[in-house]
Amino acid sequence: MNKIYFPIIIAIAVAVGLLLGSKLNSFSNSDFLAKNSKKNKLNKLIDFIDREYVDDINTDSIVDLTVNGILENLDPHSVYINKKDLQGVTESMKGDFVGIGVNFYIYKDTVAVIKPIQNGPSEKAGIKAGDRILFADNSQLFNKKIQNDSLFSKLKGEKGSKVDITIYRKATNQKLKIKVTRDVVPIKSVDIALKVSDRIGYIKINRFAETTYDEFHKALLSLKREGIKELVIDMRDNGGGYLEIAVQIADDLLKDKELVVKTKNKKEEKTKHLLLQKEILKTGKYLS
Repeated sequence: MNKIYFPIIIAIAVAVGLLLGSKLNSFSNSDFLAKNSKKNKLNKLIDFIDREYVDDINTDSIVDLTVNGILENLDPHSVYINKKDLQGVTESMKGDFVGIGVNFYIYKDTVAVIKPIQNGPSEKAGIKAGDRILFADNSQLFNKKIQNDSLFSKLKGEKGSKVDITIYRKATNQKLKIKVTRDVVPIKSVDIALKVSDRIGYIKINRFAETTYDEFHKALLSLKREGIKELVIDMRDNGGGYLEIAVQIADDLLKDKELVVKTKNKKEEKTKHLLLQKEILKTGKYLS
């Protein structure tokens, strides 16, 4: 009789041991956040989800969401740029890119040209506002849910490379194939610079990129030659950019040696003052 029950007792003991082990392991995993430093919590949590969650998870997307959530709680000016969007942001801040040179939007699953960039490759080749881009070489661009990064890769390329753009022109009901030679396309930061009255000039700036100050300074000098005494700077919808570029622009408007901006760290150490040192437009006069 002992011979009959002994294996059963051993089996029950093993089962109980496995059950307790799994419970202890589960408790240990759920309690790991409390036993690790704050700096390690995020890494531990992502590793835990990657290892234990029932479905496959893109941990990169978790990191992006987590970082964005953290930064949103800091202030409205701190943002995280993920790897996918970095190239576009870098190009925007650089002030130019290599491509076919069109502004476009997606209209009913078709790439619609808003307008070709002035003196850009597409304008020179004959592409017009309103044209629908159907193909880039042999790649179909209509009736497909194509992502922007994939679309950009079809239209951008190396300087001097050629691409056959097939378009539909609704105005003449024509389907045309146009060869476009990719080239450097400037991205303007100053949208408008004009004289609105005898005394007042108007300049609209859409970003603070590498070329913004040069564009602004050129426009301002031109307006001063037209006799303006006051200036309106329109920065509605300006997405920001390089701090030093904004300081350079302020340098053209404020008095010499005036403080523009001050930066400091959390402990109030390494305070940095950016002071103006240039003459103002070489005229000795200031704009209000």
